[in-house]
Amino acid sequence: MMARDLFHYPDRTYFLSHSVGVQPKSAAAALEEHYLAPWRSARGDAWDYWLRALEAFHQEIATLIGAQPGDVCQQTNVSSALTKILFSLPDRPARRKIVLTEEDFPTVGHVLMQAERKGYELVFIKGGAELADAGHWEEALGEDVYLLHLTHVFSNRGVRPPVDKILQKARSLGIYSVLDVAQSAGAIPVDVAKWAPDFVTGTSVKYLCGGPGAAFLWANPETVKDCQPLDVGWFSQAAPFPSDIQKFDLAPDAARFLGGTPSVAPYVLATAAVKLLNEIGIQTIFNHNQVLLSDLIAKLPADCILSEQKKQSRGSALIIRPQNIETASRALFEQGFVHDQRMGGLRLSMHIYNSRDEVSALAKALEPLV
Repeated sequence: MMARDLFHYPDRTYFLSHSVGVQPKSAAAALEEHYLAPWRSARGDAWDYWLRALEAFHQEIATLIGAQPGDVCQQTNVSSALTKILFSLPDRPARRKIVLTEEDFPTVGHVLMQAERKGYELVFIKGGAELADAGHWEEALGEDVYLLHLTHVFSNRGVRPPVDKILQKARSLGIYSVLDVAQSAGAIPVDVAKWAPDFVTGTSVKYLCGGPGAAFLWANPETVKDCQPLDVGWFSQAAPFPSDIQKFDLAPDAARFLGGTPSVAPYVLATAAVKLLNEIGIQTIFNHNQVLLSDLIAKLPADCILSEQKKQSRGSALIIRPQNIETASRALFEQGFVHDQRMGGLRLSMHIYNSRDEVSALAKALEPLV
């Protein structure tokens, strides 16, 4: 069976996985089995099934990123996860800078900006292709830095910085680090054991093909012991059942970031998707996607590609600059190529369900437009 046969691939050529991944065929059955059927049961034990479903989500995410399930917890979205992290860390008066980049997704800046109310200063590293160079980051990282937000793949330019080297530098300086894998998880291998950030945030809606509402947070077990989240609830406790209104003991692991009563359905859907991708193999997916990107790059004039082209420092998408963006975008849609726009160009991404024949057809369609 071809990988595409495992997904509800649309009747158009889909190059939009950087925004919304294609739905796996296993999703509907998983929702019925692990969410809807227990809900219909007259036995009153739906929560037993639902909590096991959440544990399954933790397990699949842990497998995906090379972690332990107890160090993963579900989150509604990346913004919520980052907010919980930001206001859980201990204060260190000598460190007042928070480092991020001009290329981070805007919600990152919106969340981190709230730290200014506590006297922190945001420092924005200049964006561009230079982000692929570890040396470009070094000047901003010093002993006065409190927190580094590092994006694994930047959505606008498709740049993939050398996170291992940057995180190593941050660790050597005692800087807390958050690694955002929203644009990489499911398409590019993530190894938290090797890279050792303090936190990882991500979402299932993009390359993980799990739909919205199922984000996640990984917390380094060495860091989490010092974290005192403000946004808590009864599921943040070491023992949520039974709950004592006059007693609150934080969970010893990432569960302290959970909060109140969790949603279930989004995580059931996401678990089916992440399980499928884990079974295919993220390295297999990465290799496939990179071949497709190389095919497309080879068929286009180099000066029409706005995003990162080098294999060692690119994500799973390209941004193509046409002669006229509106004319080109309309032409591609009319020919059945699903895409979007960024930086004055056409953004197109590759995934395991795309084929080399589709890339050849795309290149032919782009030829008179670039």
